[in-house]
Amino acid sequence: MAAFDKIVITAANEAQAKGYRAQTAGDGRVVVVPDPGDKRVGSLGATVNAIRELGLDQGRILVCHSGGDARRTPGYAAMGKAFVPMRDGRSMFEHIVEHMEQLPLPEGMLVVSGDVLLTFDYGKTDFSRPGVTGVAYPDNAWQARRHGVYVAKDGKVKDFLQKPQVKSGRHLIDTGIMFIDPATVAKMRDLPVEGDIYTEFPAMLLAGFAPFNVNVCRSCEFFHIGSSRELLERLGDGNIYLDKVHCPVELAGGNIVTNVPPGRFEKIVLKKNECLTVLPLENGEWYDLKYMLDDNFKTDGLWEKHGLGEKMKRVDHAKLLAVRKFGTARCCKVSAPVRIDFSGGWSDTPPICELEGGTVVNAAVLLNGKRPIEVTVKERKDRFVKIVSKDLGKRRIIKSADEINDHADPHDWCALVKSALAVVGFRFGDRGLDITISADLPKGSGMGTSSVLGAATIAALLGTAEPDLVSRLTLQLEQEMHTGGGWQDQLGGLIGGFKLLRSKPGRPQLVTVDRLEPDKTFLRNLKRRGLLYFTGQKRMARNILRKVLAFYAENPHNFGRILVASLKADAEKCAKAVRDGDFAGFEAAVNGYWRDKKLLDPGSTNERVEEMIDAVRPLLSAVTLTGAGGGGFMFMVAKSEKAADGIRKIFKENPPSKYSRFYDFELDFAGMSIEVV
Repeated sequence: MAAFDKIVITAANEAQAKGYRAQTAGDGRVVVVPDPGDKRVGSLGATVNAIRELGLDQGRILVCHSGGDARRTPGYAAMGKAFVPMRDGRSMFEHIVEHMEQLPLPEGMLVVSGDVLLTFDYGKTDFSRPGVTGVAYPDNAWQARRHGVYVAKDGKVKDFLQKPQVKSGRHLIDTGIMFIDPATVAKMRDLPVEGDIYTEFPAMLLAGFAPFNVNVCRSCEFFHIGSSRELLERLGDGNIYLDKVHCPVELAGGNIVTNVPPGRFEKIVLKKNECLTVLPLENGEWYDLKYMLDDNFKTDGLWEKHGLGEKMKRVDHAKLLAVRKFGTARCCKVSAPVRIDFSGGWSDTPPICELEGGTVVNAAVLLNGKRPIEVTVKERKDRFVKIVSKDLGKRRIIKSADEINDHADPHDWCALVKSALAVVGFRFGDRGLDITISADLPKGSGMGTSSVLGAATIAALLGTAEPDLVSRLTLQLEQEMHTGGGWQDQLGGLIGGFKLLRSKPGRPQLVTVDRLEPDKTFLRNLKRRGLLYFTGQKRMARNILRKVLAFYAENPHNFGRILVASLKADAEKCAKAVRDGDFAGFEAAVNGYWRDKKLLDPGSTNERVEEMIDAVRPLLSAVTLTGAGGGGFMFMVAKSEKAADGIRKIFKENPPSKYSRFYDFELDFAGMSIEVV
């Protein structure tokens, strides 16, 4: 018995291969090889292709064929049959590798199927003979009519039959295991990349391509999930099968529910034999695939009706893994930058963005050389939830589900964490958690702090910082807290650097991210002339939000819609300026943003803020208050480095309040980071 030196998983196309790579990322031995040109070439073709691609002529190699669509088990079609979780939580693939490593294998290639788990007396097999050696076991005629059948004498194969229509007797049933010695592997390199390894290849062997042998075991147990009903019976309790379902359910029986993300449904209600899986797709889309237990997507046209051929190519596997990993980490640490919005804010806020679409330019930034937002989630031995705020110096222990559900008061310092627990579908009593949060900057700062902190908390609870999933749940968190808000704040902290964020009208909001890469001159100007100053005035953004949305709804003389159009147009100009290294154009966009924010709501500024701006106006080329305004941080661009020094001197000598001070800022190009243990 020995471990494999390399494990090859074959896939039908690059999209499927991407999913397999995501699911095996922790094992450096695993290589996933898609069929060439995304065209199915059969299991023999896939084996030959792998030999050519990887030069598989040394060591112990396992080739696991997994290029099927899993149409008869749609609940796992996005993952692949090889990755169906067994009762111990590990995938079938992991079990296959573990079982096959019990074989007494010399160097060479072992070929197996990724959807069958075989149990037999591994120690009584012999793979020392030259050529190709299969494994078979004796069984009745009924089994013979459904499988390949060896005809052999003294371990030498005389014939190989596919599903022979025999009526009686005992026959040597093929297990699908085939060992190929190094000399034959090298010879196979010159074969065409086509054909089935259980049909064409045995015929070639019988014609003299290489010696053909078989091990005969006394018995063999097959574990195979061929349909949804078999999945329910073999891995469920025969009546209900749930896997990674993060919401309450009400089921009538005969139900399979898989891969439901937190926040997707308040509650799932299914009738008898109804099943559901959720497919996360690219560009932030989700597809709820509802089907019946005995639907056969292979022959009844449902695969085509749901467009699953194309949808499977668009599955977002990072998001799917995030759904599956939720709740499995014992400790998760998240750190995040905050954001400065330079243009387009308010256009990202529902219902404005749902009616008009949104366009925003912002950047992730460090303050005083560090990421201001930190969240840690650890498991605890009891079933309580302890929440600690390091910056506030407060702690609370949650001892009931009712306490978690009481999260609508934004003045409650625990409300954000409790809302995060609610939107990720945390069930009180399932496990205990220690949650520590920290936001190292003033409250009411206008830097997207609460949204980024909410996103970081969600990411720590989920064990992933996948932007679309975390951003969508952060919007739900803000609705739970009745604070409102848009999508730019959390995306500003989730994704590093300068970016142009856009959405089209509609629900849900699907946000595209265009990373902007300013040149060195632009960055030098920003570093030397850009200033970030806390005004000392704290404000609650939701109060300004209500006024802005009321004004937009009233839309006097169409002015609300005109201003939103102006915000979006300025954001496009800002993005172009950043791309082109046009710092003057960037300054103009920032000034236009400040103008339009004040027109949308005069509360975006106040007398104290205007006095501060007037005090340094001769030295300024651009200015805005970050976020909603009304106080918080002021972003300024000085006319020159000398002017920047002058602004610092004026405010240091005459600070507007005892809380006012400058913060050093720099771009964070990485965005939110996560460490899962």
